[in-house]
Amino acid sequence: MGAVAEGVAVTVTVGFVVSVIYDWGFVYALGLDFSYLPTTTADHFRSGLLWFPSLLTFLLVCVAIEFQFQRVERGLTEKELVESSSNPKWVRKFRKGPWRFAVWIAPFYVTSFVLIGDAFATVLPSMLAVVWWGFADWCYSAPLIKLRRNTEVQFGFKYLPIVGIIAFFSGYNAAIDAAVRKPTQVTIERRESAASTSGNVLRALDKGLLVLGDGNSIQFVPWDQVHAIQNTKPYKPFRGILCEWFNVCPQAAVKTNLNR
Repeated sequence: MGAVAEGVAVTVTVGFVVSVIYDWGFVYALGLDFSYLPTTTADHFRSGLLWFPSLLTFLLVCVAIEFQFQRVERGLTEKELVESSSNPKWVRKFRKGPWRFAVWIAPFYVTSFVLIGDAFATVLPSMLAVVWWGFADWCYSAPLIKLRRNTEVQFGFKYLPIVGIIAFFSGYNAAIDAAVRKPTQVTIERRESAASTSGNVLRALDKGLLVLGDGNSIQFVPWDQVHAIQNTKPYKPFRGILCEWFNVCPQAAVKTNLNR
C-alpha cells in the first residue's frame, strides 16, 4: 500500500507540473502572463482534462502501431530482422532512414516557425522534441562521456526537457486552436448590463471566462457577471461519410418519407 500511495503521489505531482507548463504555453501564446491572470490551483488540475485524453490516445495509437509492426515482422528483434535479410547492410540503412530524415527535417520546421510564425506551430512540439533528442544524443556520443557520465543523469537530460517542450507547445497550440483554428463563438449576456459580449471562448477558468472579443482584444468575464452564454454555432450531428462527402443522406430520405 505504501508503494501504491507513493506512486499515486508522484503521478499527481508530475501531472500537476505538466499542467502548469501546459497552461504557461497557453497564456504565452495569447501574450498574457500568470502574474495578472486570476488562475487557481483548480485551473491547473483541470488542465489535465485537456491534455490527458490526447496523450492517452497518442500512446494507444503508438502501441497499436508497434504491435502491428511486431506482427508483420513475426516478432523478430531488430538484429534478427537485419541479419535474416538477403542484404543486411541495405536493410539496416533503410530502417534507420525515417529517424535520420526526422532529425534532418526537424530543424527546418523549427526555423520555419521562427520565420513565419504560428502557421507552423502545429508540428512544433514533435519537431522540437526531435531536435532536442538529437542534441542530447550528440552530447552523449563521445566514448569517454558514456564511460564517465551517470546514465540516470543522461536520461533526465534527454527526456525531461522533451516532456516540458511537448507540454508547453501543446498548450501553445491549444490557445491558437481556441482563438483562430477551431474557435467556439459565443454571446455572453451580462447580469447588470444590457450590453452583451461576443467573441471566441479561449478558456473557462475557476473565476470566470477568458474571451477573445472584437478587435482581437482578450477579456476576462467573472462568473458573477455572466447571466447566460449562447453558442452562436448551431449543433450539427455527425451524419456519416456518405452524407458529409457525397451528399447521400439516409436520414434525410427517411424524414422525407415520414412526412409524406
